[in-house]
Amino acid sequence: MEISQRNISVFIALALLFSGIFYISQSIETKRVLKQQKEAVALRVAIDMNRLPVADPFLHYAGNETELREYINSLNTVLDAQDARLTVLDINTSGAGQGEKSEVLTLSAPHRNFYIAVSLDDTKPKSAYIFPLIMAFIGVAVFNWVRRKGIEAKVSSNQTLEKLPEFKLVIDLYSKTVTTNRNKLVSVQLANKPLCFYLALVEFCEVNPDTILNQNKEMPKELLDLADKYFYRLVELGHTIRKRPNFTNSLEKTLSEIRAALDEVLDAFPEKKVLFYPPKAHGEGSRSKLHSYGLSGVKKSDVDIIGK
Repeated sequence: MEISQRNISVFIALALLFSGIFYISQSIETKRVLKQQKEAVALRVAIDMNRLPVADPFLHYAGNETELREYINSLNTVLDAQDARLTVLDINTSGAGQGEKSEVLTLSAPHRNFYIAVSLDDTKPKSAYIFPLIMAFIGVAVFNWVRRKGIEAKVSSNQTLEKLPEFKLVIDLYSKTVTTNRNKLVSVQLANKPLCFYLALVEFCEVNPDTILNQNKEMPKELLDLADKYFYRLVELGHTIRKRPNFTNSLEKTLSEIRAALDEVLDAFPEKKVLFYPPKAHGEGSRSKLHSYGLSGVKKSDVDIIGK
């Protein structure tokens, strides 16, 4: 694995994270096990309580220290065989404990209380902390693998984009459909009027990029002539025998049909809408004063016309 400042930083961060998680989980588990074992010891002593020779000064009973010690030793032997984390130190009626890490368990009885002094082992094996380090090392390896794959994917994507042909809008006069040369599976059919008008708009705006095409002003004759040209081409291709449509009527509807078709065709290429999309009016009064539905920057070379 390549050793770098980034890898070292990631390793340290992961090691601290995994060590913290490991320590907290170990502490919770240790407390759970100790609680379980203390309850088991308390239950065992409670069962044997009536026969234990525990000294009771209140009743002037000296008890039997030897027998009691043998009982405690046998209890500890069982605990040791179970790898328990506690050891019984003493059983008495005074409540005295032994040692810093000792704890006193209380058993209540009708005439007296029994107290069980136990020592607790809540330490965690130092060797176990090797696991967070191993996990951190694996994490660095995964981080580098993901990073490398990301770079490879980006390079591959850039190479794929470089191999792709220059983006073009494709308009087929034979089928009267609009699509793109990047995804021909998505195509939309247009009616005669919006199809002819859009082709005329593309050609007109390339030659007259500074002309303001306002819906409330008379449409330029050049634009109408171009629309007629494409309409008569459709007639030649056998698409219609009707008379030429009036391209000045219902202009907003015509533009809406064009925009709807382009919305669908350019859905996967939203950045291209600025080039091919007839602008909409924004704000009150903008349509009558400043708005132009002309295309900005479009060229005939951006549109591949089949059947022209």
